[in-house]
Amino acid sequence: MELSEIEDLPKKLLREEAGRAFRLQASASMDMWLCVKRAINAVEKAKKAYEDGRAKVAEAGKAIQAQANLAKDMQAAKRQVKVYQAKLGEMSAALEAAQLTAKEALESKEAVQVAFEESEQARATVIADPPPLPEGITEEMVEEYEGEDMTEEVPADPEGGASEADGVAPDADEAAA
Repeated sequence: MELSEIEDLPKKLLREEAGRAFRLQASASMDMWLCVKRAINAVEKAKKAYEDGRAKVAEAGKAIQAQANLAKDMQAAKRQVKVYQAKLGEMSAALEAAQLTAKEALESKEAVQVAFEESEQARATVIADPPPLPEGITEEMVEEYEGEDMTEEVPADPEGGASEADGVAPDADEAAA
């Protein structure tokens, strides 16, 4: 070994040590940077999970509120259904009463028509075959009577109302009703 080599030896060792120190420092810096980066990523991940959790809690809150509103709406609808069912019952009863009244009116009309037809038959029978005159009354006495004229026919109203021949105007009869 020569002197120059010996003199260069500490410099060489110093350079090698400096290189090792630099590499060690670079490695430590890189490890520290990786640890910081991992910590930042973990914080960001935790923050994202927290925000996602908050969003899910908010959505769940909205869903719970919507469910509560739906339950309220359902209760209100049930009350409306009960009201409508009560009204339907009242209307059904009113309809039955109206149908019964219409049926009774129809039966009354039919009864009036039957009575009218029977009276017309009786009248026709009396005109065709008049009953015998009471004792002491002769046909001449009947013809000389100045009251109602029995030979004049009065037209009868099949509806059962008054006619002008009865001496009552139909409008006056309707106004009285």
